[in-house]
Amino acid sequence: MTTLLHISDTHLGKRQYASDTRREDFKRAFDQAIDIAVKREVDAVVHTGDLFDSRQPPLPELISSLETLKRLEDAGIPLLAIVGNHDRKMDDQWLDLMEIADAADRLDRRPTVVGDVALYGIDAVRKPAWNTSDFTLDSADDQYTNILCMHQLLTPPVPEVMAEHEIVEVLDRVNLELDGLALGDYHAAESTMVDGTKVWYAGSTERCSTSEADPRTVSLVEVDDGDISRRQLELDTRPFEEITIEFGEDDTYSHVEAVVDQHDVEGKVVPVHLIGERTSVSSRDVRETIQERGAAVCRVTDDRGREDIGSIGGPSGEVADQQTVIEERLTDTELGEFTLEIEDTIRTTDTKSGFDDEVEELVEAEQSTVFGNAESTSEKSDTAVGESEVDE
Repeated sequence: MTTLLHISDTHLGKRQYASDTRREDFKRAFDQAIDIAVKREVDAVVHTGDLFDSRQPPLPELISSLETLKRLEDAGIPLLAIVGNHDRKMDDQWLDLMEIADAADRLDRRPTVVGDVALYGIDAVRKPAWNTSDFTLDSADDQYTNILCMHQLLTPPVPEVMAEHEIVEVLDRVNLELDGLALGDYHAAESTMVDGTKVWYAGSTERCSTSEADPRTVSLVEVDDGDISRRQLELDTRPFEEITIEFGEDDTYSHVEAVVDQHDVEGKVVPVHLIGERTSVSSRDVRETIQERGAAVCRVTDDRGREDIGSIGGPSGEVADQQTVIEERLTDTELGEFTLEIEDTIRTTDTKSGFDDEVEELVEAEQSTVFGNAESTSEKSDTAVGESEVDE
């Protein structure tokens, strides 16, 4: 039997709610996953994208991840991974650097054999490039169980309203018969069966939003004589405690204390939603009250004083998400890969620190690719002219 630990969407370096505590929480969840792999002596760890939260992870985060992965190397367990949409760069990837450091192996369209399993990988594909992407895989021996790793929102099991593409489209475009499709990008652990292929998401190792209320898990995948079975192993992550405080116009600080004291906030992440009437109590007052009671992280969203505009008589129908509309429009264009990369960087980068440098790096890389040979020829020509002038 071949045993794999499937993890995904670790988002290392994510400072959720601008909190260093939360950044450490993401690292701690990743460490737990690696501890599970070592303890259970799995044959390999498979990571299906978004190892880092950013395409420019801080150097301390990169060093820390390499130190954690050293435990896998010492145990003789390979990390096999693909690139997600968050940490994707234009050319060379962070996974390439980690491969040079013997910390990881990047999955691709060639089979990577682990026991009786042939693993393949396709990095995250932007929606505008989806229709032209090559999904063909190099065939392995028939004796192996074929598992493809991808980082996409695919339906099923992702709800259709959230999905980018359909599973059947992937199965139609892949030239091999797949036994399993191991996926990342969707943060819930979900699974289904499509046309005889087992499909599953491992889910994220930490909560990336308040809506992700289910326990965080990793997937223990066991392949025995071609049969794929899977179990979710729960991680010990920091709990959330959501609080809604509704204010009347006469409510004071004591009202905040009365509501907060109904909740156990010690050591937790506490998202707070303020609604109702505006009063003299500030968001800062609420935050300090909760921090005084031992909350690890507190984020206050103040929606007091906003009118509830009804929809009676207004337009009906679904309103598409802004990002979805942009992606759909880009799909209809004939922009090149480089232009799409710049567009994606401008639109999706969360942190603008060092943003100019990041775009400049992309432009310089493209200039080197397009004009590199021409520049070399030009330099040789200039040198020859200079020598001729000197001789004269």
